[in-house]
Amino acid sequence: MGTAHHGKQFFGGLRAAALALALALVMTGCGAKPVEVDPTPYLTVEFAGMSGEGTASWTFDGDGFAASCGDGVKDAAGLAACVNGSLDKAEGLSNGDTVTFQWACDADTAKTTHNAILAPENATFTVEGLDEWVSALDQIGQADWDTMAAAGEDALRQREGDSILSADCLGGYMLVRTDFSSEMVDVHNMLYVAYKVQARLPDNSVLPYYAAVGFSDLVRHGDGSVETTGDYGFMAYGNIDIQVGGDYYNFTGFYSLDEMNTECIDGYSGMYTVESNVTEA
Repeated sequence: MGTAHHGKQFFGGLRAAALALALALVMTGCGAKPVEVDPTPYLTVEFAGMSGEGTASWTFDGDGFAASCGDGVKDAAGLAACVNGSLDKAEGLSNGDTVTFQWACDADTAKTTHNAILAPENATFTVEGLDEWVSALDQIGQADWDTMAAAGEDALRQREGDSILSADCLGGYMLVRTDFSSEMVDVHNMLYVAYKVQARLPDNSVLPYYAAVGFSDLVRHGDGSVETTGDYGFMAYGNIDIQVGGDYYNFTGFYSLDEMNTECIDGYSGMYTVESNVTEA
């Protein structure tokens, strides 16, 4: 009877030891359910360049991702090294295009080594903020317009000297290049700012005439500001010769608004489209 009693104690001890071992395994994390993790919030896609020729690049904040994983993940820094991917398109981008980041993560290592489920969905981004060639007058904000109008008046006064009494801005002509077949001309756009000018002649009489000052290759940046990246301060070709006494005086301009319209609109037909908001003051 005493031997049987000791046997029961022995087998009971085995059962208790097995239960304790199983509990210890659970408590140490062995066999713990893998933790789902999402790297998407730590992915950044950036765009650069000119619309139509834009590029995309991506970065991944591995440190931030690792810090967010929590205690259930083993070696979070090592898990971050399992994250990878690529963009389906990274060149020749225009504003409004979409690009997709396609994840290529090492899901097997993430699960077996780091106790994590790493299976993010592909992420789509809309291209925005690329620089653009200005193609319409309404893309030029008032502050930039005022700056160019003032610069145009300065150029006009530098050309004609102290004879200029006033130069009232009448609007502008926006010329957008459509024909690139000629290698002689490489500008993408031009803006002519139009003025009605009053010039004093040597006999103190006043000559009214019209002039247009040009700016080329206007770029609209991602923040909406406009910059002239080409030449500026050149004049629309027009010639006024006027005789005062026995001398002739020359001004670069036009006697009438119709003449200036003909030069700045019809003179560029075929190679450029022209938009005008020029009106008589």
